[in-house]
Amino acid sequence: MVTQNTFGVSFFIKKDKESNGTAPLFARITVNSLSTQLSLKRRVAISAWHQKEQRLDGNEQEDVDTREKMRQVRNGLNSAYDDLVYRYKAATAEEVKAKYEGGDEEAHTLLWLINYHETEIGPTLEEGTMKNYRSTKKFVKEFLQKKMKREDISLARLTPRFIAEFDLYLRLKKPEKGQKKCTHNTVMKHMERLRKIITIALKNGWMPANPYEGYEYYIIPKDRDCLDANELERFRNVRAEQPSHVIVRDMFVFSCYTGLAYAEITALTRADIKKDKDGEWWITMVRKKTVKSTERKFHILMLPEAVELMEKYWNHPAALNNGTVFPRYTNQTMNRILKILAKAAKITKKVTYHLARHTFATTVTLENGVPIETVSHMLGHGSIRTTQIYAKVKVKKVSNDMKALKGKMHPRTLQATG
Repeated sequence: MVTQNTFGVSFFIKKDKESNGTAPLFARITVNSLSTQLSLKRRVAISAWHQKEQRLDGNEQEDVDTREKMRQVRNGLNSAYDDLVYRYKAATAEEVKAKYEGGDEEAHTLLWLINYHETEIGPTLEEGTMKNYRSTKKFVKEFLQKKMKREDISLARLTPRFIAEFDLYLRLKKPEKGQKKCTHNTVMKHMERLRKIITIALKNGWMPANPYEGYEYYIIPKDRDCLDANELERFRNVRAEQPSHVIVRDMFVFSCYTGLAYAEITALTRADIKKDKDGEWWITMVRKKTVKSTERKFHILMLPEAVELMEKYWNHPAALNNGTVFPRYTNQTMNRILKILAKAAKITKKVTYHLARHTFATTVTLENGVPIETVSHMLGHGSIRTTQIYAKVKVKKVSNDMKALKGKMHPRTLQATG
């Protein structure tokens, strides 16, 4: 994109504000045919003003001072424009005016806003969430540099066209080494994070209009994969060659029977696990997306399979040293080991740690008749709609449920065909 800006400063008087033969003097700032006005906070004699020549006659000290003021304003506006173009490759009339007047609007750029979110809001968010925001930041910087040929852009210049072009850039972007092509839902996630950041600027009055006006944000629903009962059993019994592989296998299986996410199982302590009066073991934790958000406490009645694994690691040296129930590994390390274990168990699905949560939601609970409201609470979800995304209803469950209904409504027919 080649920058071809046109810039000009001219002066005029507002005759409709005439009083005692004088009128207020203004500067008109024009960039690419769009203009704004700046008051010089002075009045001049209408008879002494020559609009075509941009000249003020008169030898009185007040006239001399006004001409000097005009010179200073012109030089100041030229300097402001040059600085903005040097920094951002472009400028608007409003930006030039704001910079000349010394306001902080010129500092309100998109990358400044993203960094503001990172430093001010970031500490209230979970690291996994901030990792996603940093990914969006990387794509925004790429878009500015590669497509807009600039290092940054003022918030005042963000328009619906900018948002639409960023959306298109993400969709057409050729993946770099180690990256994946952005799917529609991935694009939507980046656009949603950017919108949340821009909302901060709108609420603080740092930009004149919402560039997301008219933008359609929608996620295409898709089934979340999970291990079926047979695959889960194979994974439980897969032979692990190294101690670390044994631990990762057991932690993954534990999450399959409890629904704990990676962040939760690595933070799980003895204080989170209690035995009730009936001898049942319960996990009670708080699930949160932000530090300052309303905490959602969830309770999980542990199945025998989970209790067995908990007791296996109750006195594990690494866990005791960390003060946790299980030893700790990074998510990246666990996913690498899970890939090896899945291959050994002859599971062709892509197995990552989060697949355990999906497996709990679908195979372990919903397919065995646990109500979705109960599953939603155990997963720590804020609404059942979120749970529905995790838990796909399989043909097997539909078949079982409808046969049960058929047995209630037409028991003789069922017996005859059984």
